[in-house]
Amino acid sequence: MSTELVIAAYDAYLDWLDDVDKKIKVTVYRKGDEPKQRKGEILIEPNQGRCVHTFFNHIYTNYDNLSDYTFFAQDYPFDHWENIIEILNDGTPETYEATAQLKIGGYYGYHFNTITIPSSRGGCMWNLRETKQHGNGKVLVCDNSKFPEYSKYSDLNTDISIYWKKLFTSDTPNEYEFIPGGHFGITKKHAQLRSKDFYKQIIDLLLQEDNAPWIIERLECYIFNPKIK
Repeated sequence: MSTELVIAAYDAYLDWLDDVDKKIKVTVYRKGDEPKQRKGEILIEPNQGRCVHTFFNHIYTNYDNLSDYTFFAQDYPFDHWENIIEILNDGTPETYEATAQLKIGGYYGYHFNTITIPSSRGGCMWNLRETKQHGNGKVLVCDNSKFPEYSKYSDLNTDISIYWKKLFTSDTPNEYEFIPGGHFGITKKHAQLRSKDFYKQIIDLLLQEDNAPWIIERLECYIFNPKIK
């Protein structure tokens, strides 16, 4: 069983990757002008689409030779996914599933930390509710303008349904369920339930629309839910 960790790097130190088991393939993609920290880092230009673009670009470009399990994380994941190293080093599908907040077939959404007072480490975990639309687990919920997380930023209050209709033919939901932070793992088999062209559509949106990274994060669970057409 092959396992890969994909990192979207920008300006955080990556020393923590030294603690990841050497049997796990680590692929680091870097955007921006920060110097490379590790041998083999892959530069992505232009610097658009944030980490969300990095993740979907990896799926698209490696579609036919994805690892059996691929996990996607930011360069500092611990406020979104505090126990990432322990989970990956355990290396068993049973642990991947049991520690995920949300499971949809071979998709695993992660959101966990033990922060009690917001600080430079990050903010506290969001309060999640049981999913009503996907598999098993818990999710954060927003309305069509991305409330609650970005409601205070008026320039980010974009109509999610516009993006939904560009990607899906299923009916638009009344509310959107998602994993805050967008950290996830996926099996090769589950990723390939969607076509390569579909992932190219997502990448194009991320490069064309400034708000797309936040929208696609909210649509991630639907992207990987094969019941959504």
